Amino acid sequence: MTRSGRALRDRMPAVLLTALLSGAVLGGCGEDDVDDTTATDVDVRPSDDLEDPYDGEYTAAFREDLDGYTGLEVTLVGEVGSIISPIAFTLTGDDVEPILVITDEEMPDLQPGQVVALGAEPTEEFELTALEQELGTDLPDEAYEEWEGDHFLAATTVEPRA
Repeated sequence: MTRSGRALRDRMPAVLLTALLSGAVLGGCGEDDVDDTTATDVDVRPSDDLEDPYDGEYTAAFREDLDGYTGLEVTLVGEVGSIISPIAFTLTGDDVEPILVITDEEMPDLQPGQVVALGAEPTEEFELTALEQELGTDLPDEAYEEWEGDHFLAATTVEPRA
């Protein structure tokens, strides 16, 4: 029995390899080709897909798809809603709730209602304590408390538009 058991054990890798290869060959013979033009849902694109960043106005459609853009650099155009601090303001658009924009340095003299273009990375949860640690400064809690836990935009550039 030991001898026959050993022989079976020695042949097992070859048997498995043969079974796997024949399955792969037969699998390639099917005629169930997938149409390359099948539409895809934008909400299911992978977060590391850098070929389709957003470049446009701050809209309700963009806001609804924030999770899909998290971690990607996007370009947005919108209006300054309110100035929160020298490094933060809200961005508004038509029929969309405002979103907090944070920069790592003081911005030019922005005014509410002014149109701006910005390069930013949507981020999942705003945490004031994390921002204060990152910047090495203390920020006024009351100015930021309504944004705690919300999505926000970490802006790398902010350019006023005429």
